[in-house]
Amino acid sequence: MIAYVRVLILLLLLLSQSLWASYFELLQKKLAQVRTVKVSFVQKVKYSWYPKADVSKGYFYAARDGRFKIEYTYPDRVVIFSRGEEVVIYNKDQGEVIIDNLGNNRSAVIESLFFFSRPLSEVFRPVGEIDRGLKKTIVLRPLYRDENIKEVYVELSPDLDIQRLRIYDKDETETVIEFIDVMQNFTPSPELFTEPIPRNVKVRRVG
Repeated sequence: MIAYVRVLILLLLLLSQSLWASYFELLQKKLAQVRTVKVSFVQKVKYSWYPKADVSKGYFYAARDGRFKIEYTYPDRVVIFSRGEEVVIYNKDQGEVIIDNLGNNRSAVIESLFFFSRPLSEVFRPVGEIDRGLKKTIVLRPLYRDENIKEVYVELSPDLDIQRLRIYDKDETETVIEFIDVMQNFTPSPELFTEPIPRNVKVRRVG
């Protein structure tokens, strides 16, 4: 009897792994069809040592060729953008610009789940699934050790659209990014992935 129970448990585990992989592959195929994206988002960062979460809001724009722009509107007005090898961080409230090498700011999570420039299977492996009615949550872990990313929960709509990301690092800091409004495959204007910098703003290069 015990042997049968063990075989049944093994079969259930194998079926579950197959289901996780199925949703994972479907999501990967869906992301592969995205050329450009605009996301209105709310971001909450909760540290293990502090009870109150840091909340910020803004917009995110990205193109599959690597161009992107993150425009924070609350609580600080900060714009982060890149059109190539450099990333520019413009703090409008402080009147300061920092220019860094894009290679110093790369993230596998960002490239796969936001820029869509890397397939999910090159970055993550699916390790679980949470089923809450029509909503699915895929649990992902990096294929390679990442000091900043321990686990990612991808919450999906019935149409497999990403609605929320929950990211945990090695210190159990939780970053929740809620996708409020999403627009895909639009034609961006030539100036979308940049931001005019006033002449009197202090510019500092770090990379």
